[in-house]
Amino acid sequence: MANLAITYQHIADILSFKTANSELEKVFSNPLFDWDGIVITGSKHLVLPAIYCRLKSRQLTHLLPDELNTYLKEITLLNSTRNKSILEQIHHISELFRTHNIDHVFLKGSALIAAGFYNDFAERMLGDIDILVAEHQLDLAFSILKKDSYYPIKQTLGHDFFEHKHLPRLKTDKYICAVELHRKLFVNYKDKALTNSNILLLKQENNGIYIPALQHLTKHNILNYQVNDKGRLYNSISFRSAYDCITLMRYYNHHSELKQNKIIKRYYNTLNLFFNDISFNKQKKINLYTSFYLFKLKHLKFYKYWNRFLKVSDFLYTLVGRIPHFLTNNAYRKALINDKKRVFSYFKHVLKNS
Repeated sequence: MANLAITYQHIADILSFKTANSELEKVFSNPLFDWDGIVITGSKHLVLPAIYCRLKSRQLTHLLPDELNTYLKEITLLNSTRNKSILEQIHHISELFRTHNIDHVFLKGSALIAAGFYNDFAERMLGDIDILVAEHQLDLAFSILKKDSYYPIKQTLGHDFFEHKHLPRLKTDKYICAVELHRKLFVNYKDKALTNSNILLLKQENNGIYIPALQHLTKHNILNYQVNDKGRLYNSISFRSAYDCITLMRYYNHHSELKQNKIIKRYYNTLNLFFNDISFNKQKKINLYTSFYLFKLKHLKFYKYWNRFLKVSDFLYTLVGRIPHFLTNNAYRKALINDKKRVFSYFKHVLKNS
């Protein structure tokens, strides 16, 4: 994988709804095709089931090496079974909240699979179930889930002294996923359209589940990666987010309006390097950001060290920002000192793995 841009293009061509089957068949028929690169990168981006489902829907799985075909089929089956259980969990929570008149919407992957946006719900890999709840009902919703077998996961010091976009994560032994109840979608970033009240006001019901309106679902998908997952900092793409984006394009036709946001425009420009689905960006726009991204993909050692530099810089920025709290907040200072072993361990982890 000396040139990661080539692997990225192959994955984008598989996931795309615009690439012709004949093009894929010609490329994948080459006995020297780098399937290892597809598996390694697809795994990192959490899109192996999506890759297999797209090849299956195109009737191209016969091009896969036999062992790889079996491997991807098993992974996809496992994810399908997992998502079936998650859907049951989503419907159970939805029924609980409806019974208690909790104003809510499911977010991100939970909303996408519950609403049936994918041809096969096995395509999407999920972590937590994210739910936006009316601010005045957050504590009630939290209490309802606790009474229904959920219990909070131990939190770090930051949850006691700094504002977070969601309450402590809740786990249960009855279902697979942890649940996060959100008061808002971002910590510091602000978007007028994506306020708690506006999203809940315009929510839609789909397959018996409340989800954000399509424009909110689409915008949040992009900004969640760009802001919360630091996509704009690392100037990169996530194929899981990208596939969510081009899937939503089949239902929401006003993506060009979102380009007025500079962060979203950068997201589309980067996706447009690999996907033909960005129909309002018919020409691949090469600018400073996209050129630098392609350079990184072609020079992997530099890419690795550059990301290390960004990770440490971001960590130090957060650290410096908390110094005033350490100096002026006696409770915070005492809590850090009492938890110094874990804090130093975390510092080592960040520096070692960056």
